[in-house]
Amino acid sequence: MKLATFAILVTASRASAETTLREYGPNVPPRPTAQASETSCELAVQLRGAVATVEVRQRIMNDARRTPLAVSYEFDLPPGASITSFEARGSRALPVPATFKSVGIDERPMFGADPAVLVARPEGSSSQYAIRVQPVDNTKPIELVTRYSVLAEVRASALRLVLPGRDSKLTGCRGTLRATGGPGTTVGSIAIDGVAERGAAASFVVTDKPVTLDASLMFAGSEPVAWSQTEALADGWNATALTVVAPHVRAQLQNMRRALFVVDGSRSMDLVGRKRVITVVRAIAAGLPAGTPVDAIVFDRSAARVLGTWKPSSPETVAAIDTALRARGTTNGTDITKAFELARTTLDDGGRDATLVIVISDGVLGGADGKKLVDAFAGKTNSVDVLGVVLDPASTRSPGADALRSPVIRHGGAFVEIDAEHVDAAIEVVDGWLRPSWLELASAGGISVPDSVRSGGGFTQLIVHRGAPSKFVLTAKGASKLRLVPRAVPGAGVATLALASPAVAADVEPLRARALARHPYVHDHLAFAVLTTEGKVARDRSSMVKGGGPYERVTAVDDPDETPPYIGKPMVHAQAIERETLERLFREQLQPRAYACYQRALATQPKLAGTVHFTFHMGRGEVSEVMLVGLGDPQLDACLTDAAYALSVPFPDFAINADDQTLARYPLSFQVADKKPIVVLGDADSSSPIDVENTPGELPESARSKVRVNAATPLGNLKPSSP
Repeated sequence: MKLATFAILVTASRASAETTLREYGPNVPPRPTAQASETSCELAVQLRGAVATVEVRQRIMNDARRTPLAVSYEFDLPPGASITSFEARGSRALPVPATFKSVGIDERPMFGADPAVLVARPEGSSSQYAIRVQPVDNTKPIELVTRYSVLAEVRASALRLVLPGRDSKLTGCRGTLRATGGPGTTVGSIAIDGVAERGAAASFVVTDKPVTLDASLMFAGSEPVAWSQTEALADGWNATALTVVAPHVRAQLQNMRRALFVVDGSRSMDLVGRKRVITVVRAIAAGLPAGTPVDAIVFDRSAARVLGTWKPSSPETVAAIDTALRARGTTNGTDITKAFELARTTLDDGGRDATLVIVISDGVLGGADGKKLVDAFAGKTNSVDVLGVVLDPASTRSPGADALRSPVIRHGGAFVEIDAEHVDAAIEVVDGWLRPSWLELASAGGISVPDSVRSGGGFTQLIVHRGAPSKFVLTAKGASKLRLVPRAVPGAGVATLALASPAVAADVEPLRARALARHPYVHDHLAFAVLTTEGKVARDRSSMVKGGGPYERVTAVDDPDETPPYIGKPMVHAQAIERETLERLFREQLQPRAYACYQRALATQPKLAGTVHFTFHMGRGEVSEVMLVGLGDPQLDACLTDAAYALSVPFPDFAINADDQTLARYPLSFQVADKKPIVVLGDADSSSPIDVENTPGELPESARSKVRVNAATPLGNLKPSSP
């Protein structure tokens, strides 16, 4: 079975949590707790299939000798979690609009103070959520119960959860994990921060560092299994978490006699960082059998061998590759086809041994043609596997993934896409990239699923649909054809996860209001409030709020002003390279160099004239490819191409810029007037997934910015530049 996998590796955040506990009162501004304190914290995790439900119980006490104070508890949850319920003083919270108004108890004397509210913190805050508790009685503690749901990550045939740490000043939160695998699997052990314990249950303590929980799965067979966890939404619609997990089978490297690294050294890789590239090279080299002959190729517009010959894998050999990567400067241009052609020549050097070609790139490949990459290894299908490793800076995804997948599909191998920020976590399972996997994964029900599942890997897909999930039958190819029929697992918590998922937002929009009424969760527009039971009309007020009536929060102490219950998300302006930026690049950088090229060409062809047409592929601060329709003079065409690759394109800021690949077309006219060379600026034309003028299709002629040339001067209105 050929090695193969297509996957996007998602790693849980390991950043330190910003959990804080503060106190405040009428004459006490918010401060770290000195009078109030958390006396206990208990955490229970129930993992069924890929869905975890978590219950956190906290007790907060006020010093009995002092005046009661209100308390604010701010905390984080694992990425993607949704809070499904909240309790305080034994009363369950009601969902209320996050834009609620707070009023003092003196304004509503018929009620007592509402004990607590749980709100989403404004985006950009140090924590995700906050619980506001009205003055804590100094005779007995108040108990807070928060429940949330979250999907586990499939990692090395285990289901992984990473729980955020807590403030070091708080007591450790004692937890238990009970895990149940889906049909076809059992939980063999649970590891707490890498330390395994036999059985399907374990205890742990959350302190000031994140805690990693891994429930290792044991498989009844040697093939992947599929589960479906379904919960009703509304109007006959359901939410399903479809999970596929694969056993961690033995690596099949005994037939791989050599390994060739092909590393992208172009300018856009600066966004990834050379250190991360070297980290991946070292990790893959460490996963190869000892002594495996290796060599490396680094490419941008050109490609060059690093070692020049096959050398046994060793620390010294890997260090030589590291040194070459560190020493090489980054330039514009990404010609992966040329790199593959050099790779083919390198494979012919020293025999016909089976070789693993390891391509490391950010996936910005210009106009790379997948068919050409396949053809580069024509005739070597049985002796070449291709491992494609794409490193994505910030929150981007590879624009050239399809081109790089083509040789993987044709020749076998692996394709792994990694968030560059989490390289260290991703390479923990680097051996899985070199193991046999299952290809051409597809759903008979027409739903979108990853192309394949790798050894020890898997995924969970959230789907909104009508009717039962029985139609989600999957097919795949491994050593033989495989048909996966998902088997049912209890689905508590799936509905809120689907409603909160940006990936399924459009699918749930028509029924969101009705679904939220059945499955509320805390978010920007919804909070959970525990209403007082004091006062003669408290019961009627509760019934009114349950029925959708307006809610005012009654407080004895005003909440801190710096954390309003609701703030909308800031607007992000996603854009490609602006048309004005392109015009400036071509006018200030390309034209002077083009003028110098034309001057040199006139020395041998004094009557040379005409219009050349440039086509640029640009993205992530790089001119990745230039295509030129020239005047037929090889020297001039080569000089103009070099001039185009010399453009300095600004790097994007992914906080405001889209990860967009720009296709720009630009003409330059060359002519001799009064025996003086003239370069006439053209008009930049670009097209991209996000149009630079916010206008679909081609820009109308009337909308183009014209460059007027004064033909009365030898150079028009253009200034020459020395070569």
